[in-house]
Amino acid sequence: MFGYWLAVLRWLALPALAVGVLCGGAMAAVMLVGDGAPWGEALGSAAGAGAAAALALALVLSTVDTAGAARTARRYGLVLGPEAVGLPYVREVRVPGVGKRTAYQLTDSVRHAVERTPALRLDEVTAFGHGKLDLALRGPSGTGITARVRVDVGPEGAVAVVETSPAASYKRLDGAGCWAVGQVLARRVEDALRAEVEQPDAVGGQ
Repeated sequence: MFGYWLAVLRWLALPALAVGVLCGGAMAAVMLVGDGAPWGEALGSAAGAGAAAALALALVLSTVDTAGAARTARRYGLVLGPEAVGLPYVREVRVPGVGKRTAYQLTDSVRHAVERTPALRLDEVTAFGHGKLDLALRGPSGTGITARVRVDVGPEGAVAVVETSPAASYKRLDGAGCWAVGQVLARRVEDALRAEVEQPDAVGGQ
């Protein structure tokens, strides 16, 4: 969990610094124009206040986000680490020996597996086709998560790429929601593909 907190703190460093510069600039303007303070005194005080504001903002936001991420990890039975910070969350799943099954058949199996998994909180299948599955899911706090699964079949087996990201494009920290949902989705994708491997070959799909 400490690794996650540090990763969030690093991610917040630049935005917090920008806020600190704005706060320091505003304070310097007030001291120079309103109070008539000397330049040296105004700039020194403003720099200290800006740095303190930036540090406080980064510490508070990183701690709040880490607390939410820890709850999410416990809910899904996962171990929280720094890899949960980056968005979008992407994971590759490889399953050898899928026989004559097509990407469409495998994608259809994944779709059914997702629909039978309450933890994924499926709102809607937004796209479905040959090797393509797009989903609208709900995260642990009810926030929207967009998921994409791409399945490709080659001579060595099937490769599925799972990607999860916040439905709101402006969101850059989500308390590990996309990471947790992506982990569950990737496991269900792997389970579905392996279940197909265990069945006798059947030619179908599109």
